[in-house]
Amino acid sequence: MKRRDFLKVSAAAAAATAITGCDSSSAEDPILNPGVPVTPPTGEKITWSNCASNCFQSCPLKVHSKDGVVTRIEAEQKEHDDWDTFEHEIRPCLRGRSMRQKAYNADRLKYPMKRVGPRGSGEFVRIDWEEAFSEVARMIQETTSNYGKNSIYVPLGGGSHDLSAGAMIMGLRLLSTWEGCLFFHNDYSASQYREGSASMYGWLHYKVNDTVGFWNTGNRLRDLEHSDLMLCFGYNPMEARMGGAGSGYENAKLKQKNSYKTYYIDPRFTDTAVAAHDEWVPIRPGTDAALCEGIAHHLISNDLHEKEFLEKFCMGFTADTLPEGAPANGDYYSHIMGLSSDGIEKTPEWAESITGVSAEKIREIADALANANAPFVTQGFGMQRQGNGENNAKAVLMLPILIGKIVGKGINHGGTPGAKDLAHYKMMPADSLKDLMNLGFGDVSIPAASHLDAIEFGTEMKPSSHDVRYSDATKMANDDALETNVRMLWLTSSNMIAGQNADHNRAHRLLENPGEYIDHVVVFEQHMTGSAKYADILLPEISWLEMYDVIQSVSKYDDGSLRYIYGIEPAMEPMFECLHSFDICRGIARHLGTEGKFEGGKTYKQWVEDIFKNVKKNNPWLKGDSFDEFVKVGPQREEAPEHPNLQCLRDFINTNPRHPEFDNTTEGALSTPSGKIEIYSQTFAAKIKHAAEGDTITAIPVYDACEESYEDESFKDDFPYQCINYHGKHSAHSIHASTPWINEVVEHHLWVNPNDATKIGVINGQKARVTSKRGAIEITVRVTPRIVPGVVALPQGAWRKKRSDGVDTGGAVNTLTSSKPSPVAKSIRSNTNRVRIQPA
Repeated sequence: MKRRDFLKVSAAAAAATAITGCDSSSAEDPILNPGVPVTPPTGEKITWSNCASNCFQSCPLKVHSKDGVVTRIEAEQKEHDDWDTFEHEIRPCLRGRSMRQKAYNADRLKYPMKRVGPRGSGEFVRIDWEEAFSEVARMIQETTSNYGKNSIYVPLGGGSHDLSAGAMIMGLRLLSTWEGCLFFHNDYSASQYREGSASMYGWLHYKVNDTVGFWNTGNRLRDLEHSDLMLCFGYNPMEARMGGAGSGYENAKLKQKNSYKTYYIDPRFTDTAVAAHDEWVPIRPGTDAALCEGIAHHLISNDLHEKEFLEKFCMGFTADTLPEGAPANGDYYSHIMGLSSDGIEKTPEWAESITGVSAEKIREIADALANANAPFVTQGFGMQRQGNGENNAKAVLMLPILIGKIVGKGINHGGTPGAKDLAHYKMMPADSLKDLMNLGFGDVSIPAASHLDAIEFGTEMKPSSHDVRYSDATKMANDDALETNVRMLWLTSSNMIAGQNADHNRAHRLLENPGEYIDHVVVFEQHMTGSAKYADILLPEISWLEMYDVIQSVSKYDDGSLRYIYGIEPAMEPMFECLHSFDICRGIARHLGTEGKFEGGKTYKQWVEDIFKNVKKNNPWLKGDSFDEFVKVGPQREEAPEHPNLQCLRDFINTNPRHPEFDNTTEGALSTPSGKIEIYSQTFAAKIKHAAEGDTITAIPVYDACEESYEDESFKDDFPYQCINYHGKHSAHSIHASTPWINEVVEHHLWVNPNDATKIGVINGQKARVTSKRGAIEITVRVTPRIVPGVVALPQGAWRKKRSDGVDTGGAVNTLTSSKPSPVAKSIRSNTNRVRIQPA
């Protein structure tokens, strides 16, 4: 695709939600018939590649090249494109369409390099591959010899997440051939939601305590065809899931087919709310649980709750259903009605004073929920990336429980939508990530967002206080601390040092002096990202347009109701001296003396071919008997059936929890301690005594005014504004943040309400300085009424660019955010963030 065409398409996409019903056909600008494939110019080669941008869409790219040079990127151009029959095209968004620009970007890494300047300076010298292999092998040997295998940490990274043979997989395989490493559990995306929902519903279809694989997936989004109400808390697929097979496209199609009422509850008037032509309910960040309590009060006060369901299937709604040892009046009913220790009745007026949502609107939403035959309640993940995120997630899940509608046609239980995944297969040292803890090299893990703590005071981190997890039950029972701090970082397609982790300045402090906290940093990367600048050894990897792989879509993460598989092959030869991560790791393994164990007698492509054979075995409907044949077929798709979690909920509803012998071992029971839905969570109750200073853990889903929240008076003078971040269109996390075309089309900017802009003294298009307790950024202001007064918002994913005065001119939100973890999941709280703003 040419630049001018890209800009036209992007502009048209942006305008599509505002302009409808226009006749755009004319003799001068005829519309091409989508049923007639476009014939490529003579001499052009067409190959399949993908956009592995960690939005979980994994959109296929039809890559045109000539003489080894990529000339343009196109979508599938299916002859038959029908959403109703699950034969619709998997169209890439602007990120996928700009993949040629990404591959040929000026910041592509060309050669292996060694740091010569201070960490973070980006000052390197070129070295050859043999020196790189030897140096990395020495670092691994030295670190494990001095501190043990768990001093090497592999942070979360999304740059190869959608690949079956990606860099993280290769790195784990390599380290497993030596002694192993410290790994992570949970993630940055939805850890508070996962821990909160597991405390109420247990693990449903998943293995108990499987925080790697678990996702409390609800109903398919397609089932909205049968709904009469959709209640969304921070749910924004039109920006976060833009691909043609994703939930953004599906959401738009469903609104065309079924005229269900929708309430979009969000501090921003998002593109999803705009496109749906429905109602935006502005709310202050972090107060979702208070809104839910106001709704609950109206339901209970007006006898609109389902008492029979709550008494039979739930623990903790009333005092007589509390577990032994629970505090008096510690039940949900007492809390809502003002009978608990705080003595405050959680009326809609009380909720209005906190949320900014009028009491009248709260009652309206509650009545709509009570009167709906098939309410589809769902939540995005921005509201759970808060200092009180676990409770926000649980509070939304509480609403369907109150009315006794957690499963059924057109009904969702308050969690994220999704569907049943494909039978996946990846090149791992285990069959799947969830089995890593059963391996010798993965005998301990830490929360994904806790690596800065593990660097600074790892030997103080315990299961009780920091959610350290051992495969050894004795170590868990003894509450053993980590044996060592992290001394070596191994980043594979991960921008966690100066990208996705909170508090960039803390990260810089911990890494800037080699040997003080961190001895070695090894980075596998395609581009000179903010994190790549901290590498001691920088290893350049080939781009997605230069790879072989088998792409398998993921359905459980709200990715629409279509699942698909396809193969990719190189559209061009590897640029400069870049290698695939398999070949990089094989070279390092040779110096470790484990090459044979690592490669397993196969080349990189042979491993991909082996992956295909296993994928085909698990999915016999696929066409193509060999990998090469499979690639030529292109994307193959089928309808994604409902997630197995729904059957678990149906089975539970068919049990009899009133039976005296009912417990969590009864067939159909949930895996919570009681076997019931735990409104009063015994799991969370046990953690209350371990809450960190300034944190609150509660057994029931209640609102908590945490540090830096709207109600934190200590911040109101110096840092009067709440600052939130969101998944913008310009990047998927930090991927594509440096792609020129995208930065032209989607400007990185700060949303400011007009009333606030007047107070601050900034106008549209002006640069502003945004400062928190942790750092400061400069960013362009976009004045808009689409943001709640008192709140500012910017997209996450920008790369940090530290100026000599310490100000980040790249506008990375994590220069501002706190690395203090959330109370239970110990995850990122990036939307609990107070700032001040002034003209730059």
